[in-house]
Amino acid sequence: MKTYQRFAITLIMMISANVAFAGNDGKALFDKLCLSCHVISGKPMIAPPVFAVVNHVKSAHPARSDFVNYIVQWVANPQVENALMPGAVRKFGVMPKLPYDAAQVRLIAEYLYDGETARPAWYIEHYEAEHGHKPKH
Repeated sequence: MKTYQRFAITLIMMISANVAFAGNDGKALFDKLCLSCHVISGKPMIAPPVFAVVNHVKSAHPARSDFVNYIVQWVANPQVENALMPGAVRKFGVMPKLPYDAAQVRLIAEYLYDGETARPAWYIEHYEAEHGHKPKH
């Protein structure tokens, strides 16, 4: 019986450690919470692709802290008047308010700011047609 208890406790500790690690990884959190709507490749279906979001937010909020704070605030309470992508709002509507933990959203935003989000050629052409110049970020 004691062996089983030790095994169960060890297993629970290992699972908890893995969940905590995954919970602190911005990429893993993005993949779990955001990727189903914000694609990283291909054409968007229900929300703007992540590379477009990053480009627009970095253009409006180039400092890392401002970028991260905007994303955290936006996810907590998306509002048309605070939208940086009016074309996406027209196409997809405003993102729904999501009950995500602000600390997790912050990790995701930091990952997005620090990471490289590859932009396909179609997006660069689309952005230039919409804005009259190539994306800055």
